[in-house]
Amino acid sequence: MKKKLLIVMGIIPLIFPSLTMRISIGILNDSREFLGSIRFPIYELPFIIVYILLIKLVWQFNFGFTIKKWAIPVVATTSMLATVVGNIVASKSLDTIFHQLPIGQIFVALIVSLVSSLIIGLFEETIFRGVIFNYFSHVFRKSNYQFLYSALLSSLIFGLIHLGNTLYGGQNLAYTLYQVIYAAAMGFLFAAVYVKTKSIIVPIILHALIDWSDLFFNLSGEPDMSGANWLPISVTLTLTVLYIASDIIIYRSVKNEKLGSIGFK
Repeated sequence: MKKKLLIVMGIIPLIFPSLTMRISIGILNDSREFLGSIRFPIYELPFIIVYILLIKLVWQFNFGFTIKKWAIPVVATTSMLATVVGNIVASKSLDTIFHQLPIGQIFVALIVSLVSSLIIGLFEETIFRGVIFNYFSHVFRKSNYQFLYSALLSSLIFGLIHLGNTLYGGQNLAYTLYQVIYAAAMGFLFAAVYVKTKSIIVPIILHALIDWSDLFFNLSGEPDMSGANWLPISVTLTLTVLYIASDIIIYRSVKNEKLGSIGFK
């Protein structure tokens, strides 16, 4: 019963959108004109610190907040770097960053986006890989497809949570559905990296770098995914295909891994 209750802990952060509420920090030029903003997760850090301590105390749980192996799979590094480059290529903020922002505001934007990304990475990886993936690993511990089932289910939940961008943020539904597929493919790769490295720190770092490239290089607004704007559309489709291909490649190296060193002791 105690272990079954852990899944409730995994669901709690997902059903309270206020936990992921983000304030916008404005970026200005020397004339104090508004040029863009970076979203900062004001509640996620204090919540996730208490959340981690509570789970470790009550469930004697091993998230893997140590680094035992730095051998990050090449496909994961390649996919992460490709995403960063893709966010830069598709960005409509480059002129703002390099020609309109004073150096002090560029520094502020870099620091705020980096801290925000690390918090988001810690929050989401702790919940989706640390708790939900590990819980499914326990459920399927006797299956020959323990990793596959656990990674697919946890990644699907990770993808579906992005429906909130339409439900709460008014985002275009078609683009949100794309995000669901993209995030699920990315989540599967993060789960594989988690298992390969036996450390949740590594997927947190990869996740944070991807989010940083989005927050910083899109500070004056996300690329328009509608109409004849073929560049951002082609970039996002290419990245989705890359993540799916990476998932297939990396699955071959982790499908027989035993997951007992992380999760429940």
